[in-house]
Amino acid sequence: MPYLQVNGASIRYDMYPASGETVVFIHGLMLPSESFEAQVAALKGRYQVLTYDLRGQGASEKTADGLTIDDLAADAVILIERLAQGPAHLVAFSMGTFIALRVAARRPDLVRSLCLIGPSAEAEDPANMPKYRRLIRFVRLFGPRPVAGQLMKILFGDSFLSAPEAAHVRRRWFKVVQALPRALHRAAAASAHRPAIADELQHIRAPTLVVSGEEDRPISPLKARAVQAGVAGATFLAFPATGHAVMIEQPEAFNTALLSFLAQATGAAEPHP
Repeated sequence: MPYLQVNGASIRYDMYPASGETVVFIHGLMLPSESFEAQVAALKGRYQVLTYDLRGQGASEKTADGLTIDDLAADAVILIERLAQGPAHLVAFSMGTFIALRVAARRPDLVRSLCLIGPSAEAEDPANMPKYRRLIRFVRLFGPRPVAGQLMKILFGDSFLSAPEAAHVRRRWFKVVQALPRALHRAAAASAHRPAIADELQHIRAPTLVVSGEEDRPISPLKARAVQAGVAGATFLAFPATGHAVMIEQPEAFNTALLSFLAQATGAAEPHP
């Protein structure tokens, strides 16, 4: 596993070289970079692909100091500068969208396009904070394993959670959630206490695709549409009978949309999925 020292932390990444432009995947809370494995399989060879585990998650260093979304955005900037070596296409999920929006607004020179899965430019709803504080405190004390079922309901929609044909996929990601470390509480706190960035969306100039599952619980399609409305020229794509983790629940349909979007953003002929 390759690692890069970034702002005082050891960040694990994977690079899949190719002659095309670079696509950087930024994962969300609870689901590390493997959550984009179906997308990496579809894109590698066509594009240079970079995935990495956010500081405090996956195989990256779990730093003991405080963690903020701005810290994670600063990490992303360094990774793009050093590894992508130029402007990149950012594909981000959930907490990753909080990071990608900040990079795109503050360092537009580094961003060729944005694909945002379940994004929000708002601070967390104050009505949700009491339950999130309790959940973060529980994870800090006991780890995520006892509440893995509850976390699955945050990540995935009812249709996916009840579909018999998705049982093997659910088992795989349930094991991932069960194995999450107690240190996850720092990343969870960074996500829950994020400041709003809605007033910065006007600075984003990159072509942007906003994706939302209609059964998304943590970030409603309404919040995702607000991101689309705030970014000039952004388009919106809804996935029916789908929850938060669209790229896992609907990998083939999402990959088709992503490949089409990237082809338009690069001005290339649209590839066959």
